[in-house]
Amino acid sequence: MTEPSTIPPEPGDQAEPWEGPVFSLGRSVARALRRTEQVDARISELTQVISDLAVKLAATPDDSPASDNSPAGSEGPGVRSWLLAADPAQAETDLADLAAWLWRVYLWWPDAFVSSCWLWHPEVIEELWWLRVAHADAYDPQAGSSLRVADWHERYRPGVARRVRGVLVKCELNRHIPFNGRPVEVVPPGPPALARHTSDVAAVWAAGAALAAVRATGPHPTPEVLAEADQYQQYLYRTRR
Repeated sequence: MTEPSTIPPEPGDQAEPWEGPVFSLGRSVARALRRTEQVDARISELTQVISDLAVKLAATPDDSPASDNSPAGSEGPGVRSWLLAADPAQAETDLADLAAWLWRVYLWWPDAFVSSCWLWHPEVIEELWWLRVAHADAYDPQAGSSLRVADWHERYRPGVARRVRGVLVKCELNRHIPFNGRPVEVVPPGPPALARHTSDVAAVWAAGAALAAVRATGPHPTPEVLAEADQYQQYLYRTRR
């Protein structure tokens, strides 16, 4: 749109009183139109970006470029807990993928260590599985980044390696068989202490929302509860010494 002329009137010409406001209004309209055109162009760019992203998200694994970080023929490792595994087929797939990843990636570091019985330690599998998933996320072609890779190298991997070594360094497969009264290496955890009293604690906590002292005290332990707590402490002494 062409802006209205702002040429001043010739000497002797008598400008009409409405001409000044009209010229100002014309300039304002012209500026508004230019800004509208710029906004329309930006909206078009964003629309294209959203369309491209929608195509990528809708793509099936066969349509997407294969990643060496994901197992062949699958969508890659998911955020699943080995300790909560209930699907035998999925558990078998995850464990086979983890074993392959340990060989290809994890065991290249000097401080990486797995004993002959690592598969018999569910807490070790849990640690190594989430580290494997974090590795896949860090190197993902779309969502990965150098910062996530740095976190994996600097924080995640060393921490897991330290904890796994602490569990496995004094263990081997024959320690998972009872021998001469010696218990097996992995002792399943018992239930958390006094778990059946959750409702009593919840009632006191909710009722004492305005009184911190009431919340801190909790329900008064009865002799029966104290006896149950003593039994639990004895169980810890037997299994954790």
